[in-house]
Amino acid sequence: MKKVLFATTALVATAGVAAADVTFGGYGRFGIIHVEGAPNETTITSRFRLQIDATAESDSGIVFGARARIQQDNDGIAGDANLVGEDASSISGIYRSDRFENGINGVRFFARSGGLEVGVGNIFGAIDSMPGMYPVELGLTGLSYDYILNGAGAFSSTYDSDGNGAAGRNGVEIMYSMGDLSAHLSYQELDTVPGNGIMDGDRIEGYIAYTFSGWTVALGLQDSDIATDTELALTVGGSVGIADLTFGYADNGTQGDAFAITAAFDVGAATRVTVVVLDQENYADTVYGVGVNHDLGGGTSIRGGIQNNNAGNTVADLGVRFNF
Repeated sequence: MKKVLFATTALVATAGVAAADVTFGGYGRFGIIHVEGAPNETTITSRFRLQIDATAESDSGIVFGARARIQQDNDGIAGDANLVGEDASSISGIYRSDRFENGINGVRFFARSGGLEVGVGNIFGAIDSMPGMYPVELGLTGLSYDYILNGAGAFSSTYDSDGNGAAGRNGVEIMYSMGDLSAHLSYQELDTVPGNGIMDGDRIEGYIAYTFSGWTVALGLQDSDIATDTELALTVGGSVGIADLTFGYADNGTQGDAFAITAAFDVGAATRVTVVVLDQENYADTVYGVGVNHDLGGGTSIRGGIQNNNAGNTVADLGVRFNF
């Protein structure tokens, strides 16, 4: 990712000088997506994401910072008097009036020292951040991420890229890493928002992970008031020959148990192939798919994928992504 870095020396009324770093990065993507059974089965898909990371370091070495995103997908519609874009899933076509695309999303603030980090605001969430939860991204768009153990964040706390304005959901998390060991604990209080199907409740979740001999094992647990949330997740990831493999299991409450296998391997110097399989009790069909990522250099790539989704329908996409 190419970054535009502003190292600024702030002159303030009081004596002293503060050094701050502001980093801009992100990506754009565009192409076509096909969803079997949708009103318009084949449509154009696009996304633009600009991520802003700002940090400042105290004299004692503590780093304070914040992350925010500006993102818009082409599946939004104009809503309300402010003509903000209301988010919709490109797979299901269901609009969510609680998620607005134009403007800055909910901000995550943090303080970090050594291997310890405390975050507040639009938190990452422990289970959604644990190793092996997002081992691959299928195709251009991820194809709804049906192959992710926690329902792509639907069954646990997650960083919301196009959350409700600059406030977003509020939570708190503690992250720690030392050598091959990492751990993450998070808490989030949810409020019912019309149109998103989320109920009131608290989420307390955590994971611990350890890497040895090239393999990473992670265990995540969650205590949630929401019956459909993930209660336990276990992932194991490593390499065998040319293939990077990840195995996963999750107890997703009333959604049932989920089992997943993903594999990724290089074909030549510039092409990477991914394969996914996931079976969850409440899904109508087993999810399986294959994706291809061909690197064009300079942060650009051609990406495509095809998947049998959890409803048994074929979804596919193809297009270009450029990172900046």
